Amino acid sequence: MRHYTPTLGQRARPTPDWIAGIRARFPVERALDAVLTRKLVERADPREQSMDFSRLEPRLLAYLRGATGDARLSIANLKRLTGGASKEQFTFDLRCPAAADKRLMLRMDPLESVVETHRLREAQILRAMQGTVPVPEVHWVEADPAALGRPFLIAGFLEGIVQPEGGGRVTGLGMSFEPGLRAQLRDQFVQHLAGIHRLDWRRCDLSSYDAPGSGTMEANRWSLGLWERIWHEDTVQAHPVIEYAASWLKANMPAVAEPVVVHGDYRSGNFMYTPDGRINAILDWELCHLGDYHEDLAYVGCKLLGCPDERGELLACGLLPFEELLARYEELSGNPVDRARLHYYDVFTHYKMASIAATSLRVAHGRKTHLDAMMNLIGGIGAIAVAVLTDLLA
Repeated sequence: MRHYTPTLGQRARPTPDWIAGIRARFPVERALDAVLTRKLVERADPREQSMDFSRLEPRLLAYLRGATGDARLSIANLKRLTGGASKEQFTFDLRCPAAADKRLMLRMDPLESVVETHRLREAQILRAMQGTVPVPEVHWVEADPAALGRPFLIAGFLEGIVQPEGGGRVTGLGMSFEPGLRAQLRDQFVQHLAGIHRLDWRRCDLSSYDAPGSGTMEANRWSLGLWERIWHEDTVQAHPVIEYAASWLKANMPAVAEPVVVHGDYRSGNFMYTPDGRINAILDWELCHLGDYHEDLAYVGCKLLGCPDERGELLACGLLPFEELLARYEELSGNPVDRARLHYYDVFTHYKMASIAATSLRVAHGRKTHLDAMMNLIGGIGAIAVAVLTDLLA
């Protein structure tokens, strides 16, 4: 393939010159360039793939005592959470004699992730969204790995349900809800998406985000550059459909009139709800960026994320028919839906999924994840994404 570097050894142990070439070829946001470059520099690192509890607990306690100035603090019940394809997640109780105990969550970067993201960006968008949509409260964030060995974020732990009993799927694909619960969640799901897109992000501290210009292609150039770079850094072989999709996305790239906050992974499985059917947290903001609201809409409508109802009608994210979702979104957000743009971001969604699949196989092969089985499953999704891309681009 004309744009493909065929030397697998350079991907397994990238040289400084190879890294510099990748960085120059695929311009991305500055913070994302930093984490992707760190990934390549560390790729040959022989360390174990996950944090040892015996090392984590004393380092975490030392950090918290230093951050608060309170030497009386203690931690208890440190536990690793299951799942989490891109981050290692732990819960613990923070105990202080002068205040009530707090149940907290620690999110850490693994040595290599299915998506390399930036903890300060995640913390800033969570803080910006407070009071707009339900999100966990951020307490501490460290982009410097010195304290715990990897960048991390500590937020409040929220009780709730992510996957309904009997309806769960790995990574949230094809998640189904029983009709009564579905009726409670569906409008909230659209309301919160509209709320995300309505946020006046220019009034927030999003210093780790590069701000694209209004009426320009900057947002889409950075987004496509990110996933092109990820594909070329991580894939184990060239693929003609992927190469053609990247060319098509460049040739048909629209300008973004007014960039909005794009969640980047808005779907069932990435929100939490209470037993009475109230969504109490929107989760997994690590792919958030500034761009076109159609990108989130196309992702929500992806058939891989959908599930049929009792009559066989496909429901977006297992909640409501996609056309109904679009109509309700227009009412709530005031944003018109452009079908040509929706098609563009449908192609982009599946290109992104194929890139993530390539990374998952690379990470599993390098044995730098605590979730080898899940990484191989995600890799299989790449074949479906390529098949859909073939149809979309026909």
